[in-house]
Amino acid sequence: MSPENSPNEIIVLRDAAVRAHRELVGAGVEPPDGVLDVVAIALAACIRIFGARAAEETLHPLTDEEVAGGRFVHGAAQMQFGDGRRPFTQLAMRQSDLGDAIARLKRAGVNFSHARFEPSPRRVPKVLPVSA
Repeated sequence: MSPENSPNEIIVLRDAAVRAHRELVGAGVEPPDGVLDVVAIALAACIRIFGARAAEETLHPLTDEEVAGGRFVHGAAQMQFGDGRRPFTQLAMRQSDLGDAIARLKRAGVNFSHARFEPSPRRVPKVLPVSA
C-alpha cells in the first residue's frame, strides 16, 4: 500500500489514536502522548498498522513480530525498538478500518479513561553548593 495510490484511505496513526480516544472517552481535549501510545497499542491489536522508516519510503504493513517487538512513542508518532533497529517514523492505518476498530474496542468495554502510562524519567540537575 502506498499513500500516493490512495491518499484518502490513509490516516496517520497519531490522528487515528486521537479520534479513537475522543470517541471512546468522550473528551474534547487531546490526551497526553503517553495515552495516545496506549490507544495505538489497542488499535494495533484490532487492525493492521502500516509503517516506514523514512518519509520517502513506501508504507508497508507491519508484521506481528514488528508490532510485538516495538513500542509506540511520542503520541503514536513512532515505533521504537530496544534492540537497535531503526524506528518506524511514519505510522498509519487505513481510514476505513478505524470505525471498525473503534466499534470493536467499544464492544470490549475499552474507554481509556483510566489508561496509565509511565512518562519518561526526568533527569534532575545537580546543584552545586555556592562557595563563600
